[in-house]
Amino acid sequence: MKNILGFIVVASLAWLTWSVWFPPATISQQADVKAWLPERPDLGVKEAEKWRVFTRRMVWEQGVNDFEKRLKEKGMKALVLERKEEVMLHVFDDPRTFDTFAQAAKARKEWTIGSVDILKRDDGKFYLGLGRFYLAAYAEKREKALNKTGKAYNYAQHRKEIPTYRFIFPPLPEQEAEILWKSIQDMGAVDPVMMTENEFNAMFIGNL
Repeated sequence: MKNILGFIVVASLAWLTWSVWFPPATISQQADVKAWLPERPDLGVKEAEKWRVFTRRMVWEQGVNDFEKRLKEKGMKALVLERKEEVMLHVFDDPRTFDTFAQAAKARKEWTIGSVDILKRDDGKFYLGLGRFYLAAYAEKREKALNKTGKAYNYAQHRKEIPTYRFIFPPLPEQEAEILWKSIQDMGAVDPVMMTENEFNAMFIGNL
C-alpha cells in the first residue's frame, strides 16, 4: 500500500513539473505563432493581372496625326511607339509606258478606279501607278476594283523598311481594358490588340 501511495505522489509531482514548463497551447498562443510565420503567397489574395490595349501598326503619318488628335479631344492619353519595321509594299501599275507626260495623262482618263499617279522612270519615259499599299486589306480592295475593269495591270511586292507607329495605353484591369478596347475600335482603329502586361513586355521590351 505504501508503495502505491509513493508511486501516486511521484507521478503527481512529475505531472506538476511538466505543466509548469510546458503549459497546454491556447488559442492566443496559436494565433501568435501564425502571425510570426512568413506569409505564403498562395494563401493571400492574388493581385489581378493587368492588361494592355494598343493599336496595330500604322504606316501613314497623316493617319497617326489624325488619330492622336481624336485621342486628345476625348482626353485620352497614350504613348506613341515609333520604330522601323520591314513591311510588304503592294504595287499596282499600268503595264504600258509613254513617251510624253501628255500621253500618260490621256491614258489616265481610261481608269475609273480612283487615284492614278503619273510616274517617271529613270529612262525618261512615263507610266501610270495604279496604287501603292502597305496594308494587305487595302491592296485586296484595289485588286478587286482593277479586276472589275477587265483591263491589264501589273502587280508586284517589295519589302521595305519604314517607320511604323502604335498607340500604347496604360495597363488596366481586364474589364476596364475591354471597355477601352471597344472605345478605341469605335474611334476608327482597326482591330486593336489586347494582351496581358507580361505578354506585352515580352513583345515590346527594349522598344519603349
